[in-house]
Amino acid sequence: MPTLEWIGKDKVINHHQAVPYRVLKRVYSFDEQGQHEEDNGSRNMIIHGDNLEALKSLLPRYEGKVKCIYIDPPYNTGNEGWVYNDNVNDPKIKKWLGEVVGKEGEDLSRHDKWLCMMYPRLRLLQKLLRDDGVMAISISYHELHNLLLICREIFATRQVVPITVQTSGGKPSAGFNYSHEYVIFVCPAEFAPNFSSEAQNSYASPFHGMNLATFNQTQRPNQTYPIYIEKSTGIVIGVGKSLQQRIADGDYGGDKADFVFDYDEAPEGAVAVWPVTQKGDACVWRLIPNRLLNDWEKGYIKVVPQKKGKNAFAVQFLAKGIIQKIENGELKAIRESDNPDIPTLRIEDFKTGGTTIPTIWTDKNYYNAKGGDEITSILGKRGKFQYPKPTKLIVDIINRIAGKDDIVLDSFAGSGTTAHAVLLDNYISGNNRRFILIELGDYADEITAERAKQVICGNQNVQGTGGNFSYFELGDALLTEDEDINEHAGAENIRKYIWYMETHQEWQGIDNGNPYYLGAVNHAAYYFYYVPDKVTVLNHDFLATIPEKKETTVIYADRCTLSESTLTKYGIVFKKIPRDIAKL
Repeated sequence: MPTLEWIGKDKVINHHQAVPYRVLKRVYSFDEQGQHEEDNGSRNMIIHGDNLEALKSLLPRYEGKVKCIYIDPPYNTGNEGWVYNDNVNDPKIKKWLGEVVGKEGEDLSRHDKWLCMMYPRLRLLQKLLRDDGVMAISISYHELHNLLLICREIFATRQVVPITVQTSGGKPSAGFNYSHEYVIFVCPAEFAPNFSSEAQNSYASPFHGMNLATFNQTQRPNQTYPIYIEKSTGIVIGVGKSLQQRIADGDYGGDKADFVFDYDEAPEGAVAVWPVTQKGDACVWRLIPNRLLNDWEKGYIKVVPQKKGKNAFAVQFLAKGIIQKIENGELKAIRESDNPDIPTLRIEDFKTGGTTIPTIWTDKNYYNAKGGDEITSILGKRGKFQYPKPTKLIVDIINRIAGKDDIVLDSFAGSGTTAHAVLLDNYISGNNRRFILIELGDYADEITAERAKQVICGNQNVQGTGGNFSYFELGDALLTEDEDINEHAGAENIRKYIWYMETHQEWQGIDNGNPYYLGAVNHAAYYFYYVPDKVTVLNHDFLATIPEKKETTVIYADRCTLSESTLTKYGIVFKKIPRDIAKL
């Protein structure tokens, strides 16, 4: 797989590890009753701050828990005026700090800056994404190919698929009429999108031909075999030996390529059906013999009479995704025939489409001008957002990815379209999705959060959806530049951090009678014996405060006076504060 090189790459590959962990400081909460100082318990978040630091701060609570990520980063067209601010300790990059990224030809390092900005953010987004999660990234042609390459490098085991989205009627430039942008989907190898009724077509058969024309008997001899079908009924009565089995048994000793399909080898009253294309070329079956017979018994195979070609019947199968939907009840299936010897199923009201994502989207509701009209109707002005993404585009992306209770994360929140999309879809569809938005700009409260407020409460132009959120600023770093504990960060935040670093789980604050107890996981208990402005000592007196001993007990303290034999006797692992506190 090709990799991309650029100025500063070696300095940003692991930069996400050096980013300080900052506390998230709640400023206010908001719901239909207005703004409150007290926490309303909402799990919807709008965070004002650098998204690199904010993403890092989300890890203790949300690592591996986010199902849907949508981001709309700078397109690097040369017209946005975005600023490179990441404090990477390298002379080649430090000279970029605080610089407005210029136009092509004027700023020869603009693509390097963009890649250096994106790479560590994608690494943190990767940590937050669930195993079955999907990330969608809006982008234009300016950085499309660079983004594809770094996504394929970072998300090496996932699919990385660009979708073309028509976003305008056309913008003439230098002899070309640009009318589209892209959304890159980063998804699992076995991605099964949520069903979309809008993408459905009329009823059609879910069964497809079992011929696999891209392979032949030389390449897959175990999938080269005859299927025996009763002439009068179309019932599958068995299969013959595969070419691979014939070779193993000594029934065939020639070259695989020279093997000839024998149509006369079927039992009496049956015909042999071999894998051939409509043109009569030899190929292979999609299923091996045992799988074919098992699927026939379950009703997942269909036999259809055929008037043309060498075979008297065509054999069809159900794809894995359809079978899963039948077995989990999403699709209702009944027997197609009254003959008890024909188990083939018929799926009621099956429609094609809707189960896959097309690679070209042309709905005029995706036009960027729609997004501009929306924000004007909500806020009465467009401000700096001339062409924000339309809500319909984000709703459709989210609905193909997220479940009804999942988290949707947007770390380039801009005008807040993603919050609008989640709130609106929850209101219309009865979902309970949650959003987390991050915005660096100083308009995060004035525009991003304000849009969410107007959508929740409604105004003369917008139907209120209800809902809530809490607004956060980035607070103090947990560790100082000298890698000592920052007492201003708060003891509880430090405890949450220690617990996460030890267990990679969200801290629940369980009480066992010892105020320094963090919790227990997998037969190990954790204690953080920390008191501001005081030296804590792991000694026999502290050991006596532990109500029960686990197989392993990890204790953080400033000092330890217990002997090695005592530590071993009680299964204690001593960790010194702050030396042994790991960094995210």
